[in-house]
Amino acid sequence: MPEPIDTPVLIVGGGPVGLSLALDLAWRGNRSTLIEREPGTGVELLAKANGLHERTMETCRRWGLVHKVMEVGFPRDHAGDSVYCTSLMGHFIGRSVIPSANLRPTPPESPEKRQRCPQYEFDPLLARAVQERALTDLRYGVAFRDLEQDDHGVTAIVREVATGREYPLRAGYLIACDGAGSRVRRSIDVPFDGRMLDFSLSAMIRIRDLAEHHPIRDGERYILIGPDGAWGIMTSVDGRGIWRFTMVGSQEKLDPARYDVSADIRRALGSDAIEFEILRLVPWRRSQCVAASYRRGRVLLAGDSAHTTSPTGGHGMNTGIADAMDLSWMLDALLKGWGGEQLLSAYDLERRPVGIRNSANAAANYQGWLEKSGYADVLTEGPAGDACREEIGRRLVASLHGEWNSLGIDLGYRYEHSPVIVSDGSPPTADETSEYVPTARPGHRAPHAWLADGRSTLDLFGRGFVLLRFGPNPPDTQGIEQAAARAGVSLQIVDLQEPHIVVLYERRLVLVRPDGQVAWRADESPADCQLLIDTVRGARAVQSVGA
Repeated sequence: MPEPIDTPVLIVGGGPVGLSLALDLAWRGNRSTLIEREPGTGVELLAKANGLHERTMETCRRWGLVHKVMEVGFPRDHAGDSVYCTSLMGHFIGRSVIPSANLRPTPPESPEKRQRCPQYEFDPLLARAVQERALTDLRYGVAFRDLEQDDHGVTAIVREVATGREYPLRAGYLIACDGAGSRVRRSIDVPFDGRMLDFSLSAMIRIRDLAEHHPIRDGERYILIGPDGAWGIMTSVDGRGIWRFTMVGSQEKLDPARYDVSADIRRALGSDAIEFEILRLVPWRRSQCVAASYRRGRVLLAGDSAHTTSPTGGHGMNTGIADAMDLSWMLDALLKGWGGEQLLSAYDLERRPVGIRNSANAAANYQGWLEKSGYADVLTEGPAGDACREEIGRRLVASLHGEWNSLGIDLGYRYEHSPVIVSDGSPPTADETSEYVPTARPGHRAPHAWLADGRSTLDLFGRGFVLLRFGPNPPDTQGIEQAAARAGVSLQIVDLQEPHIVVLYERRLVLVRPDGQVAWRADESPADCQLLIDTVRGARAVQSVGA
């Protein structure tokens, strides 16, 4: 007899990915348990992400958290420019202009625009939202030790950090959100393939009224250039007085106890007169790695446990949250009994290629920083130095455009080889870093468009499958509806006649998954409606379900 289940889903790791998964499961009405070895959420001033990209903000829109993110995020009038200079008091080299949240328009491809919110504010915001749902057992100060699994579930051994007491937790599924050094991933012997790029050291520092001290204003980040190329970066963490200084390009691990980072901070500031306070030093390794598989049985990987990226582009946390959103609806389907065994295989086949893609893009961005040629005269006064700085600025603005403008990366991923996506044979759209081509092609994110009542098409998706029917005389869908009912699949029918949306979605019938990705489309119902429904819910391998 199978062991009794203590929790349907055990989430290991209480960072933004683990909390997002717990929140979305609760939003769908599912219980879970989350363990986190730290004593609470946001207890340390982390030198981590602060950029929430468009797809992440669309997810926050689903949860009703957009305004809360804006409340704790950067001041709305804070410019987002990336400035290239020799120091904050030194030579100006160039500027990638990124308007403030007040001035930056919402892109036509999304109902939301990206926001800046420090992770030490974003994580507690998510934790509060999880607690308000009251469906997640949050256990802080509890660390994962080991696991065993069988056909019916996973038994994890966990340890209370304060007391050392160990005890078992039995779960239907275990999700590893425990970071790049994931103990869960190592316990299931999944290789972490990739490469180490370099070692970095980040200093979280407080500088009061920095803008009053230096002439190069309106930068959210300052990329510092010397005769050997880029050597450091100063990044605003909260849009106020907290900054992150990061050394780049070191091939040796820097020991905070021995390395005098103060000298480098003064070099970055370009003055000994500007006072600063070092709040925390964090050594870390910049890498480009992806797990060989995102799944072993009932154990699945998400976030940094599945992939690491250079922070150049801000893809790490955003990719991890998208992992959680793909996994959430699949777990919901399995827990409620209508999901099939193909779903867990689909998660790996859908998200792993995205992890490879996004990690490679971030590494390519970083290579743009490491170019060494043409910098010799960057500190030289006079015409030779001016010409050198002008050329460097022009080159950096062009080569790093994709790092600051990545809508294609954020919205353009697709699940073409998934067993729960039914291809319609249409050719793929371009997969570009900055350019996103909206399409309702199966496997892609269902495109955003504004409805007559002021909602986005994206507001239609989330709870279950949605079958969109287009035009004044839509095809008969009774067979699809009956097949969904027999399988216990929640299916909502939505009729749309707005001409611009009809053109955008291209077919008269489009079936959208709970995560907002298109599962199938055609101009008529298929000959075998049950085959269609069973395929998209993971109950059988994909095959032709054409009309």
